[in-house]
Amino acid sequence: MEEGINAECFQDLAVAVDLTPMRPGGANGGIKPAIFSMLAEAVKQPQTALFFIYLTNSATHEEVRRFSRSRDILICVRNEPEFPLEIPSTSTRTEFKLTPPPKHFLQRVGADVLYSPFGACTFQAPGVPTVALIADLLHRDYPLTLTEEQIAQREDSIGRTVKEASMIQCLSRSGVERMIEHYQVPEEKLFYTHLPIQVRLEADALPPTSQDFMRKAGIESPFFFYPANLWKHKNHEMLLRAYRLYREQAGEEAWHLVLTFHEDSRAVEIRQLAEELGISQSLHLPGYVPEAGLRALWQSAGALVFPSLHEGFGIPIVEAMHYGVPIITGWDFSLKEIAGDACYRIDARNPESIAEALFKVSRDSNLREALIRKGKQRLGFYDLGLETRKLVEIWKSLPQRADGFPHKPRVLELSCALAVPTPASDELWDVEVQVNPRFLQNRYSVYLEDCAYGSFSPALEQKEAFHFQCRPQSRTLRVVIDRDRTVAGNDAPVFENAIHSIVTRNRKGETLSLFKNTLEVIQ
Repeated sequence: MEEGINAECFQDLAVAVDLTPMRPGGANGGIKPAIFSMLAEAVKQPQTALFFIYLTNSATHEEVRRFSRSRDILICVRNEPEFPLEIPSTSTRTEFKLTPPPKHFLQRVGADVLYSPFGACTFQAPGVPTVALIADLLHRDYPLTLTEEQIAQREDSIGRTVKEASMIQCLSRSGVERMIEHYQVPEEKLFYTHLPIQVRLEADALPPTSQDFMRKAGIESPFFFYPANLWKHKNHEMLLRAYRLYREQAGEEAWHLVLTFHEDSRAVEIRQLAEELGISQSLHLPGYVPEAGLRALWQSAGALVFPSLHEGFGIPIVEAMHYGVPIITGWDFSLKEIAGDACYRIDARNPESIAEALFKVSRDSNLREALIRKGKQRLGFYDLGLETRKLVEIWKSLPQRADGFPHKPRVLELSCALAVPTPASDELWDVEVQVNPRFLQNRYSVYLEDCAYGSFSPALEQKEAFHFQCRPQSRTLRVVIDRDRTVAGNDAPVFENAIHSIVTRNRKGETLSLFKNTLEVIQ
């Protein structure tokens, strides 16, 4: 396997992209097209030679294949029985199926960086820095919109990401502030990129817009448009109640309401509520709409109504600006940052506030023109190329092919277990660190001088040792321990007992002991 998919032969920046959480269709919401748009833009950046190692699941592997370039590598690492996948032997692409993949296989394929756009650092490997995207902190800001199981899953995943990721990407300045407030993440570990992906619907590959879609869907312009999956924080129930109030006030002149979404179990509840409210005749629920259909809807929409309670960014906001559609939205979290003054503000928790906005925007053409004009002006703040460049610069700043990633270690909460010299060799050496059984629950980080090489948790491996490779070059090898994970009551002198031995071996079979603990092991 190593010879067949070794990425180092390209001499470029090899970015492994974990797309294993990606689902077919629109189940992931706007983050899926956003990821594809930014990856496509990344390869256009000047003075940047990128190629991607896509980690996929069998359900969406073919989607990634269609999107990727011929020079990229595709590795299906998660098999889903309901979506069988076989890599054709005649394939001209570099693609593999490794289910499950070997441990730390990213080291073998020569990945310089791991990018986890769905958050979890599942495939983190020693010496491969990780950039993870955390789209929002809904579970902390609006826990009532999630189940207890969903909250627990998010807490576990984000908690691990905060500890394991080298850098964390947010989608707005508001997102950065929420990470600092809720998880006390150092600001220097955070950055944000907006998601101005509105031009994706203008792609040449999409069929030209015609009236066929609108006619078949039975939708007449103008109408209020809300493209959002049926997640509770998207606030569909409140919108439907507000829409009934608006219809009672507007009468026969009331605009229709169009909702697009991924079909799931909540779709039944939304349709039933519409029936109970008596608004089904003027409500259109086409479900999931492909991009060509979305473009047709945007080109015909009278206004965007966006009553979401919480957003990491809010892609429909910039799409509305692009298509010259007036915006009605709330003012919380990132929405204030993204929409600015180019919207009609509402209290998204108040149906009367939403209904009043629907009535005024639908009745007042001057108001609509002013909102459209402000939206066009504000759109100048959003450029996909500039936002993607931030991400690419982070990727480029982290790796150093031979020995991990060169950033200054943050040792304020770390205690050095030991520091030892290494061989004066440019060869690649295997290093084995044997841990005292009493300290298996601790987390160990390895540094070569000021280069952070990787972090290790022996207990997770159910082993009493951890391994990594490096080119030592006489640099000092330091092993540090996260103070929060040490045994209660232990102080600095006891850290000397945490490491039992350190042994290095090169490819010639030569062995050199760097450290041997001669102190009595504390039981």
